[in-house]
Amino acid sequence: MKHSLWLVMSASLLVVVAGGAIIWSDASRAVAQTGASKTKTKIGTSKSKVSDSKELDTRAEKNLEAFVADTVKLAEEYEKAGKFEEAQDQLRNVGKLKPDLPGLKEKIDKLGEAVFETNDFDLDLDVSDSWKKMVLVSKGKPVRVEASGSYKITLAGPTDANGLPTKDPRTDMAAGVRCGALMGIVVATQDSGAGATTGAGAGKTTGRNNDKVGEPFEIGASKEFTPKEDGILLLNVNLPAGHKSTGKLRVHVSGHLMMLPKELR
Repeated sequence: MKHSLWLVMSASLLVVVAGGAIIWSDASRAVAQTGASKTKTKIGTSKSKVSDSKELDTRAEKNLEAFVADTVKLAEEYEKAGKFEEAQDQLRNVGKLKPDLPGLKEKIDKLGEAVFETNDFDLDLDVSDSWKKMVLVSKGKPVRVEASGSYKITLAGPTDANGLPTKDPRTDMAAGVRCGALMGIVVATQDSGAGATTGAGAGKTTGRNNDKVGEPFEIGASKEFTPKEDGILLLNVNLPAGHKSTGKLRVHVSGHLMMLPKELR
């Protein structure tokens, strides 16, 4: 009897173990399938993102090419209209996006030179006069001055062992400029509500109470410079007050400037 009971219990235990093994196996397969399913989904999503990214990059490149083409065309139209500075600005915008674009720098330089070739004036400078008002200039815009001719220097007036004074550029010789050399000075102007309209800065006016005198600089036979202020360019030869020199210099000015009206020269 005991032997039969033992056999029954052993058989029951085997059934339980076998059932557990089957359940464990099925669960493992289910987990494996779920994992595989998730992995496949992730792979598919990654490929989709890569594809979308490439498409966006392609669209961005096309947009850039279209912008560059339109900007270059706009620069050409500005050039035809004689607005060389505006044409340069458009090409500089292109340079920020396509700095290695062939011929870009050369074209910008050529447009810059065109300003000097198309906006220029010839003036006579009588050396017996004092500072002579010539043209209106703009801050940050290059100007070129060239001079030719000769004159006779005749000095008059007392001096002492200290030499000729250089304290006031309006009446004295200028320090750091060769004796007799052509020199310039920019008188910066501010809005005063009355006076002469300035050149490159349309709408501005000049007023003596607001004038700011800069430092004299040597020009000699030729000099290109960039003003630090909007204002009036004055020219003179570096000689002491009271000199009796005679003659004229022929002065050619060009670049970003505008002639002063005759009544203001």
